[in-house]
Amino acid sequence: MILMIRKAGIRIWCATLLVLVASNLVAQQSRGVDWVHGLGGDNHSLENVDNFFYGERRITSSDRESYSTDIGIHEMAVEVDNKTEGGGTRLAIGHSLGGAAVREVSLWNAAYWVGVVTMGSPLRGAQISTSADDGTNSSFVGNGRDRMMAGPNVGSAVSPPIWPNLGLEFNFIAPIATLYSNTIAGWANDALMSKFGLSGQTKTDLKPGSTYQNSRSGQASTVPKILIWGSENYPILWKIVGTYAIGDSETNGINLTSDVANLYNAAVNGEEFQSWANLPMHGFHQWRKGKWEEGRNWMNTDSNEGWRHVIGASYTEYVSWYETVVTCDSYQWQACYASSPPPGYCDDYCTDQVFHSYVVYHDLPSDGVVTAESQQNNGGSWQGYHKEAPGVNHGEFKNPGRLEPILNWVFDNGEGSNIFRIDRR
Repeated sequence: MILMIRKAGIRIWCATLLVLVASNLVAQQSRGVDWVHGLGGDNHSLENVDNFFYGERRITSSDRESYSTDIGIHEMAVEVDNKTEGGGTRLAIGHSLGGAAVREVSLWNAAYWVGVVTMGSPLRGAQISTSADDGTNSSFVGNGRDRMMAGPNVGSAVSPPIWPNLGLEFNFIAPIATLYSNTIAGWANDALMSKFGLSGQTKTDLKPGSTYQNSRSGQASTVPKILIWGSENYPILWKIVGTYAIGDSETNGINLTSDVANLYNAAVNGEEFQSWANLPMHGFHQWRKGKWEEGRNWMNTDSNEGWRHVIGASYTEYVSWYETVVTCDSYQWQACYASSPPPGYCDDYCTDQVFHSYVVYHDLPSDGVVTAESQQNNGGSWQGYHKEAPGVNHGEFKNPGRLEPILNWVFDNGEGSNIFRIDRR
């Protein structure tokens, strides 16, 4: 009798355990994901991100396809619509232009995906597209090349000199500077601009204020959205160069900047030393020092400001006013009032209006390619939850290590709707 009770108790306990396990399995949230790459990309562009999160999360199926990125946003969206599965349990995650194409599909059918995530997407356009056509980019590249070559073109002196007052030349710096100058100009003009796929109808569509952009600004869809925006920090250009052109690492870009700037600064210090060690040639060495400073300053600061202008992440504010300045002393005032008592014209006679003005340069947050206001679709009707990716530049949205914190927040139900939740395996 006791044995039967024990067996019955075991059966009840096992049945309860099975119910709890089954309930837990049911509660686990799984979803499929359609990954949509950006400008100039293909089905491998987000492969590392896909593989990482597929291993971490209960993603039932992930889909990556190759899309044409130079045929215009609308036509790319047609390809996305044709090639992806969609469905009521799937998310769309689009990087850069891919996010703009995902928006387009959601405008046609808000129920195509259960939720969409955009990462660094130019939802209000990208100024870099305009800069590629109006001469801003070529001017930026040309200015950088000219300023970096200003020093090598005039030569430099050893610091400290091997023999005092001789000012010996060390010509090896000139070919090195030439190499850096042309390489960096090439990166800015070719490696960066071409990697962004700025060609065809897409380049036209991406221009802020274009017919396409204006037609989409007032359109909305009910699909839940998370708009992730990158906010890269200084030195913004060289982090972008490192990510896109030097081993897929922003650190490489920073190290390059430091190395080249130090090279130029050595020449600056050499000229300063020689200008005092060889006083008859003081002016000559100061002149050459100024030439090397041009390249150093461009590497350290001006290149980043110039790049912000290329991508539309800066604007200039002009402030001006008139100040009334007294031009007469007390005796002149008295003489004026004696001849023209109040209400006389002494104010006109003894005061002057002096014009003052100054310029304020404002930097706007961006991911190094697309401004934050475009990534957030500011002023546009297609809106959702905004989430910052601090320190992440445009290219790093393809790096799982940099993207891990932000997408973990998305999949952990960070915005609170449960729509984007994908549980861990």
